[in-house]
Amino acid sequence: MLPRQLHKVGPLLDVLVIGPFTLGEKGMSVKGRPSFEEYERVGVFIRNAHKASGWWLADWIAYGEGREEWKPKLEAMMGPDIVKDATVRQYRYIAKKFPPSTRVDGASFSHHAAVVNLSDDLAQEALEKAVHEDLSAHETQRAGRQMQRRKVLEGQAVLEGVYRVLYADPPWIYGNRPPSGFGAQEHYRGMTIEDLCKLPVQAHTSVNAVLFLWVTAPMLYENPGPREVIEAWGFTPKTGIVWDKVRHNFGNYVSVRHEHLLIATRGSCTPDRPTPMPDSVVTERPEGEHSAKPESFRKLIETLYDGPYLELFARRRSDGWTSWGDDPRAWPSDTENFAGVVAR
Repeated sequence: MLPRQLHKVGPLLDVLVIGPFTLGEKGMSVKGRPSFEEYERVGVFIRNAHKASGWWLADWIAYGEGREEWKPKLEAMMGPDIVKDATVRQYRYIAKKFPPSTRVDGASFSHHAAVVNLSDDLAQEALEKAVHEDLSAHETQRAGRQMQRRKVLEGQAVLEGVYRVLYADPPWIYGNRPPSGFGAQEHYRGMTIEDLCKLPVQAHTSVNAVLFLWVTAPMLYENPGPREVIEAWGFTPKTGIVWDKVRHNFGNYVSVRHEHLLIATRGSCTPDRPTPMPDSVVTERPEGEHSAKPESFRKLIETLYDGPYLELFARRRSDGWTSWGDDPRAWPSDTENFAGVVAR
């Protein structure tokens, strides 16, 4: 146990004294000329505290919310920065996802937060990989996503059958980089219009079918662009829905906070249940990983149309849907000379 004692110096500020070192809200001060052993000892504590402080805050919030008699006092006790809804929800969720018995030794709170949206087994695998390979939290997040995408493909290596309703969120590329936000290439590699057109989607589509295709705002004006992909897949553009994402994403000309869900048909495929007619603008904040779309859009499609359903470039499996991810083996008879289907 490190020698330390707490000294109250104000109504909201504690300092921690470890030998000649005093740790406070604004930094560390040193008294005298400490030995190397004393310096080393405080360093060990600071490093451990840095790793654990997120857990301390998460568990502190959870404990406070568990005391019914404290509820009227929680906001004043925690302070305005902590009780913001987003902060409380985030820390509560992470603490619930990883109770103390499941927290991986050597992985920081930030590492656990990076994989909180994965299944328990994949999160554990990613965290153990992080410790073994000394990955940063960001690298751990990317590793977890790669594991998740491989998981989607288990049992789905070969796409068979014919589908009436298709839902696709392609990894668009323009100007040699994806258009959907800062650092998108860190999340997935893109596909060119030419490569997307080569996918034999039409071979797995009913004579009468509908396609819901996500397109970022800049891609609408590319030539060739989404229209060429839609036509190569055997569909004709009809209309679309605008997703108002609320949050701003600064672009080259304007702050872009919307995406388009284009609707195209093959043959005759008006909605099976046309009423109540959905609004052409949907306002909903994005959740989850980079570029992920709200689940409400999938529910909207299911409300309008009966399947069979196929999701292209899927991030995970969904009940009632065939989920095709990013493995070229999904098109076994058509991809002998095509290696353009890449990670999404």
